[in-house]
Formats: sequence, structure tokens, C-alpha cells
Amino acid sequence: MPSEYQSNAMTEIALALAMAFFSIMVLAMLSMGSALQVESAAAPGLAEGIRLSLPAAASGVNDAAPARQVAADEVIVHWRGRFFDGALKPLDPAALAAGGRRVLAIAPDLSIAEAMAVREMIATAQLEVTTLDSRWMQTLEEQDP
Repeated sequence: MPSEYQSNAMTEIALALAMAFFSIMVLAMLSMGSALQVESAAAPGLAEGIRLSLPAAASGVNDAAPARQVAADEVIVHWRGRFFDGALKPLDPAALAAGGRRVLAIAPDLSIAEAMAVREMIATAQLEVTTLDSRWMQTLEEQDP
């Protein structure tokens, strides 16, 4: 007399083998991915790397602390592929003096690759990068034709 459970044993074995092969595959993939090399924090092509500065509101240390003051001649604004000085007058990054401390303000939605490309256009070692706040972006939007 045939039993309804007779083919069930073969199904159980097939499922167990499938789970075993799947587990081996997952372990193999994880072991291949864990051998990644740790990359340097310095940007490629830039010996000094890139120094980021947190916006005053996002620092979270002391919200009542005033933001650090930066002279207008130290500010470089990058907006939609163009450079401006602190007074929002067009600026040529190649004409900047190589020495001195500068603060580069970029749009917060700019990708890292684009930010690094913008950083390479400015020939100064003491460059601090920060993001534009909403007031700067609104002013630049109004100025943009």
C-alpha cells in the first residue's frame, strides 16, 4: 500500500541540500568581500587632503555658541559651476593667490566627486570646505539669471 509520505523524504533532502549550498554561497561571498583594503583619508592627487567644517547649527556641541567669523576676502562660494567671492562678485579661481587661508562654501547637494573637482581648482593648501546655508542659497537663487 503506497503512502502519501513516501515522496516527502526526497523533498526534505532536496530542500536541505539547497539550503546548504545557499549557505556556502553566502559565506563565500562574505569572505571575498571582507578582504577590501583600507584606503587613505587623503584625497587622490591632494597631499593635504580635504578639511571639512560642520555648519554651526549642526555641530550640536553648543547651539548658543556664535559661528566663527571669516573675513569676506577669505570666502570663496561655488554655485552651479561658477565661483564668487564674499560679496558675490564673479571670481576666477586660477587668479587666486596660492597662499593664505580660504573657506570654500559649496551647495549641500553637491556630490563628493564634484566637491573634490572644485577643490582641485583652488591652489591653496589651507582650504576649509563648508556648505552653504539656506540664506546664502536663497540670495544666490535670486542673483542667478
